[in-house]
Order: sequence, then structure tokens, then C-alpha cells
Amino acid sequence: MNNQGKRPLSRRELCGVAVAALFAMVTPAAANAAAEDYVINIADDVMKLANTGRKGTALRGQFASLLNRYINLKGIADYALGPYVKKLPPDKRSEFYTLVSNYAAALFVYYVDDFRGNKLDIKSTTQQGKFTVIQSEITGGGGREQVRWRLTPSGGGFRVSDVNIKGVWLTIAMKDRFSKVLKSSKGDFGPLFAELREAETW
Repeated sequence: MNNQGKRPLSRRELCGVAVAALFAMVTPAAANAAAEDYVINIADDVMKLANTGRKGTALRGQFASLLNRYINLKGIADYALGPYVKKLPPDKRSEFYTLVSNYAAALFVYYVDDFRGNKLDIKSTTQQGKFTVIQSEITGGGGREQVRWRLTPSGGGFRVSDVNIKGVWLTIAMKDRFSKVLKSSKGDFGPLFAELREAETW
């Protein structure tokens, strides 16, 4: 091999290579730790609400506020509409996202007993493309509930793009239901809006 023209690395260059290599090794672990801390904070807030014993409208409003703080509900709502998202009337978009927020909150209230606990255990953290998927378990009250979180990077931190409860992903459950209603109504959003409003009576 011809080494002509090559020179040994300087001390500064060698240090730079070493730091870069170290950073490459540390970053995935650090990112996973940050993602896990983020999920633990969410779970703490969810369990605090669940453990209050409240139900009904007041609790739904509190869950709606919490979900909007942590979860990308607009992204979930758009995904749930699938090809119908382009047909959503512009003057109805704001109302639709508000209704989806209330609908998601109502689901959390419906399953509130499953979120009652005092501890969240992280079982695993994996990277799936752009997503960080965290498998967790809420313990307390004599039971254990499996909850999976799908996170995406957002503004130097994370945002929940989906959550799996009872083995069902929120986005898939919404998409299946929304598609069924819109297909039945031949693309008329009236029945879907009416069904979303029914969540306020759960």
C-alpha cells in the first residue's frame, strides 16, 4: 500500500476523533434515557389524575389538557382520517381537532381504572426508524397494566405520536372507526362529528 502523502494525526485531530467516537457511543443511550424520563413524567401526571378518584366532565377536561401538552393529537387526528384528511372542510378543522382531543380524553377517562397505580416500570426502549418505542408497565392497586408509547423527536425533546392501551394503538383504533363512519356516510363529515360529540356523554 502506498502511504506517500499521508501524515500522522496531530494530537488535536486524534482527540477530535476520540471525542467523536465517544459521542457516537453515548448518544443512543442518552437519547433513550431522555425518552424514558419523558414517559415517566407523563405517566406520573396520568396516574395522579387517575388516582384522584374523579370521574365525568371535570376529569375529561383535565385529561384533555394533559394530552394536548404531551401528545401530538393533531398528527393522530390527521392520520386517523387517512385519505379523507384532504376533504375535511377548512372551516371545520379547528372544531374537528377539539373534538378529537375530547374524544381521546374520554377514552382515557373510560379506562381510568387501568391507570391507577403508583409506579411506572420501563421494560424496554427500542428505535424503530424515527420512532422511539417504550414498553412500560403501570403497577399498583394490586394490578399491572401494559402501556406502550411511541415517541418522535420534537423541538429538542419528544412528543408522543401514539400510545397503546389494552393492546390497541390509539391511532389505529381511531383510523378504523373514522374510516368506517366516513365510508358509510360517503365522505359526509356530519355523522363523524356527531359521533365525536357523543364522547362528551360517556
